[in-house]
Amino acid sequence: MNLENTLGNHRLLKFAANTTGNDYVVGDIHGQVSRLLDQLDEIGFDRDCDRLFCVGDLIDRGPESDKAIELLAHSWFFSVLGNHEYFMLSGLKYGNSKHKMSWLQHGGDWIATSDPSRWPQWFDLLSALPMAIEIEVETDTSNKLIGIVHADFPGSDWQQIHSLDESLLEKCLWSRSQFKNRHEHVVTGVDAIYHGHSVNGTADDDKCASDFVQLGNRFYIEPGAYKGARFVIIKLN
Repeated sequence: MNLENTLGNHRLLKFAANTTGNDYVVGDIHGQVSRLLDQLDEIGFDRDCDRLFCVGDLIDRGPESDKAIELLAHSWFFSVLGNHEYFMLSGLKYGNSKHKMSWLQHGGDWIATSDPSRWPQWFDLLSALPMAIEIEVETDTSNKLIGIVHADFPGSDWQQIHSLDESLLEKCLWSRSQFKNRHEHVVTGVDAIYHGHSVNGTADDDKCASDFVQLGNRFYIEPGAYKGARFVIIKLN
């Protein structure tokens, strides 16, 4: 399964400003849908006008991976492609045995108790996920451009998202090097980029949207919800 070919026209998905409600971004969900919905209720999330954007890794490690995929059918929920979704598509839909084995060893074993008749719908939903999301955000004081990529952005300018080759696209899904080395550079052409994938290990049970790691204008918002931490949910506007 070649990333460039798989993405096709789904490399970047753009969203105009939300003029009727609020936009939020959340870290990796990893099958913790009930807990996510509880936190959304706590902050007064309105499914009729608000939008929630996820940094990917909807599935695996938690008990509700099927429900996490089906969030994509709702008009208020959007996500980029995570490495776990990629492994599911490559291993299960396209038959890459190496990827299937890695997926099963890293939380994908829930698929054994699922109904295979549901798989085609799940494949359709996951196959439509973009590598990156771009959101226009309007506030009372400024207009901003927000980017979302699962693990990392290996370019120096946001517009390079259109020209990343296969090896750099893989870094978007898997790389932790900039996070581990605490690279403080700023990506030009965008006000902020939100990532998941790398667990920051700072969030605790008493905090909802304040614990993250900021490096330049990049924000890592995965506190390890699958380990019991509360989700980091950040309001963008």
